[in-house]
Amino acid sequence: MTRVPRWVAAAVVAAACVGACSEVGTAPDGIVALAFDTLPYPSLVANDTMRDSTGMAAPLHAVAYNADGDVIADPPVRYIVLDTGVDVSSQGYLVATTRTSGTVRVVAVAAALQSLQKTVTVTQVPSKLAASGAVVDTVRYALPDVASNVSAAMAVKLTRDSSDAVVGVPGFLVSWQLTFRGQTIAMSDTKYASLWDDSQKASVVDTTANDGLASRKLRIRADSLPSTADSFVVSASAKYRGTPVAGSPVKFVIHFRPDTAR
Repeated sequence: MTRVPRWVAAAVVAAACVGACSEVGTAPDGIVALAFDTLPYPSLVANDTMRDSTGMAAPLHAVAYNADGDVIADPPVRYIVLDTGVDVSSQGYLVATTRTSGTVRVVAVAAALQSLQKTVTVTQVPSKLAASGAVVDTVRYALPDVASNVSAAMAVKLTRDSSDAVVGVPGFLVSWQLTFRGQTIAMSDTKYASLWDDSQKASVVDTTANDGLASRKLRIRADSLPSTADSFVVSASAKYRGTPVAGSPVKFVIHFRPDTAR
């Protein structure tokens, strides 16, 4: 049995406290809290149905809880798009009908409850993924290890051709992979290095911004590295409908060596 998160438990208590003024259902399928926290994908391609990261069409999904804090199976949830140009089917599939760009807001509704809004980017089919900037860098690291043992940002740009112009494509996931001496390094393995996002947290997935750019940095753990110069390889890939976008993967080579000047 799936149990309720703390914030939903608080909502259930609050709902019970106002029971004298409005009936709060106590039946196992009585909805007292509604969570609409995630989307199948950050964006919706124009003239297409929302898809997940594998490329399969995927419905919206909200989670409903009863008064005991348990998840309700198959709750009667409806989804409403608050902006024009995008529709949602009775099965919860989001479809871009006439809108080709911008964002739309979506809410989930069940019983007398309405969720917080989720924002979906409406985007276009990408045609190419390419590096934006240098693909080779050298980190001269300090010993003992310090937080500044970080590469320059490795950036890629997802684009499409439009009227002889190259336009950035927002809202697509870019997956990053780190290898060392031919072996893939998992995100949880930080012995030698890890990929960092802008907040200096380990992350191997980014979302393209409005200009189509996505980036990561490489944080090198100098205390565990071999004493001789070597290199890491970082790969970035994007997919549409499960197929890699042309140019994927984009590869970066990050050389490292001790900083003998220190």
